[in-house]
Amino acid sequence: MKNIFLFFLIFLLSILQGAAARAGSYLDSAHGSATDGVFRPVIGNSPPAGFGYSRGNCAHCHEQHASFAGSEPAPVTGAMPFALFATNFDSARQTGPYAEADSFCFYCHNDSGSVQPVTNNDFSAAFGCASVDTTSIMSTMNQTSYHNLNDIRNFSTGRFAWFKGDSSPCDSCHNPHLAKRNWTVPDDPTLSVMSRPTDHFKLWGTIETMGSVYNTRYEPPYCSTGLTDREPGASSDAISGRNATPDYVAFCTDCHNTTDTIFSTGLGRNLLPIDWSNTGDKHGLLPMDGGLDVKPPFGTGGDYVLSCLNCHEPHGSPNVMLIRRWVNGSALDGTIATYQTPDWSYLCKKCHLDDKDAEDAGLYPPAYNGQPNIWRYVHHVSADAPYGGSLAGVQCNLCHPPGPPGPINCDNCHYHGAVINITVGSSAGTSRRAF
Repeated sequence: MKNIFLFFLIFLLSILQGAAARAGSYLDSAHGSATDGVFRPVIGNSPPAGFGYSRGNCAHCHEQHASFAGSEPAPVTGAMPFALFATNFDSARQTGPYAEADSFCFYCHNDSGSVQPVTNNDFSAAFGCASVDTTSIMSTMNQTSYHNLNDIRNFSTGRFAWFKGDSSPCDSCHNPHLAKRNWTVPDDPTLSVMSRPTDHFKLWGTIETMGSVYNTRYEPPYCSTGLTDREPGASSDAISGRNATPDYVAFCTDCHNTTDTIFSTGLGRNLLPIDWSNTGDKHGLLPMDGGLDVKPPFGTGGDYVLSCLNCHEPHGSPNVMLIRRWVNGSALDGTIATYQTPDWSYLCKKCHLDDKDAEDAGLYPPAYNGQPNIWRYVHHVSADAPYGGSLAGVQCNLCHPPGPPGPINCDNCHYHGAVINITVGSSAGTSRRAF
């Protein structure tokens, strides 16, 4: 027994020392904090209810002997990998909705009734000034779209040397011994919760910000409805916003890029490749071929690079494809419930002018009776219209079905990597990236 305890003590010390040597002390992390860290009441409460372990102690997650005070749940199957009090991830759960027992992280990052309920609002609320919707990671992931944990596990296994077969899929983006509480001060990037998958033993975004990489090419979107402050967390101005926003592009494209193949169980296919380089998407570094029909804070002459999280939630969303419910200072007009739909315009109009916006701005003649979520102006009338001028009314059936033109599915043309070649008769027109 003495030898077993000594082994476990050495094991815990190696965790702490390894973290300290590579990326700072575990005690500086959210989980190791003496004031806000991990706390399992059955061992943390004072005797006789508990054993008086201090908050942040390793034993709140790791069992010394696989059965120490293990009542939630009792480790009836013996020792768990990494000496955790429950399994890290149940790989039998290939799709959501998720239950607490499916992921070790959900024993705390869950709503009331869990071992240690932790409040985690979605990105739209925590960093984007939206009203509170979901209040835990698990509830956020139990929505229409979510980062599928089993897909993440399958992708990470064998790809990252530090990721083991029994690792939690959550660890692919977070190092639990380093992650901090960034939502408490959303405009402080040093409180990072992320570790880049290819650089797992340090925090990402503490100095790697959208401002440091892209400078003024990154324009932080508005945060609150007053349309004066910026993301994240109502930053006072654009400079503050871009310097407080982690470089989410580099972080996300560690996996979502043009070389790695990621299979989506929910879609039943591989995800589209993401190319944010100067030969890729127009919302990346590819030079714009116009941009006159954008809303503030984006200017008419700008050539902008968007952050992935300007449009997407990292954990889950009520919309398909992790689309945020709050973008550029206001909520989407409705829910994007399906993939093939004109309702994608709910997202597009957060930054681009639909017919109603164009009419309100005096750009679209009132005789046209501009309607919300209709896009005739930007496609056919404006100076930046791809199908205006000599192309107006030519080959309408290439996009619109026979009969009176009407709304078409936005994702017929607009998606990551889309390229539209405009043709008139037998002559090729301009090649336009449609995303």
